[in-house]
Amino acid sequence: MVRALQQIFIIIILILLLAALPKIISVDPSSGSLEWSFDSLPQIYGDFILEVSGGSLGTYQLGQQTRPIAEDIADNFLTSLQIVLIAVNASLIISLIFGVFISRFRLTKLFGAFLNILASIPDFIIIVMSMLLAVKIYKTTGIRVISLRPDGGALNTWFPTVLAAIAPTLYLFKLVSVKYYQTSGEDYIKTAVAKGMGLNYINFQHVYKNLEPFIKSELVKVISLAIGNLFIIEHIMNVSGITKFIFQSNEVQPIAIGLFAMLLISLFVYISIRFIFYLFKRGFIYE
Repeated sequence: MVRALQQIFIIIILILLLAALPKIISVDPSSGSLEWSFDSLPQIYGDFILEVSGGSLGTYQLGQQTRPIAEDIADNFLTSLQIVLIAVNASLIISLIFGVFISRFRLTKLFGAFLNILASIPDFIIIVMSMLLAVKIYKTTGIRVISLRPDGGALNTWFPTVLAAIAPTLYLFKLVSVKYYQTSGEDYIKTAVAKGMGLNYINFQHVYKNLEPFIKSELVKVISLAIGNLFIIEHIMNVSGITKFIFQSNEVQPIAIGLFAMLLISLFVYISIRFIFYLFKRGFIYE
């Protein structure tokens, strides 16, 4: 319990430090060097705590308007949560299906080869190329698959969700595929095959049970990949998500609130994946 509180305290300090960077870093015009004003940190931290303890989340700048964060944060939070939640869970399901349960089919090998090609391309390039492809589809067929308007509805969320799922899928699929082939060579798998057990039974009751701990240990990295791409996707696709508070202001309050919201989104996504593992084990795995 004490260690958990220490970790929470350190996370809060780090987030506030990141949020305060625009205020404590300046450039000396004469020498061109960076100047750090760490002596202003206590005042910054104090103002943030006073603002929050007073029941206000502060304000942020939206164009020429100054708006209260509390009025807009709920919708923006739900938009970002929806994108990351669907993206990470979909990447997990796709990786398990193609990496374990239908790995023997030729389609899976073609899918794996396609993902290996994508894995060699930086995420930012994939996102830009996908947007250009969407524009080309619209020019050729007249079918609109993306919208760069914040009020675009489903058009403004489904395509960002697909893009946010790419990096986690590439990472998880490679991890699952490697662990699957390593596990398939173990003696207990060979014994199960020799006893005439069905392939699906072996995959569910033996292979998956040994893959699950490896996947759980990588969940934080998988979620961080989706969150990292979310910053890029929401910014260049004009999605009204939680990153709006981070990109459209250099004030401590909105940046800190946005970063804390990102941390909360990561926690919700992590809990959802663990819950899916629990339901899957209860429904299909015999202990």
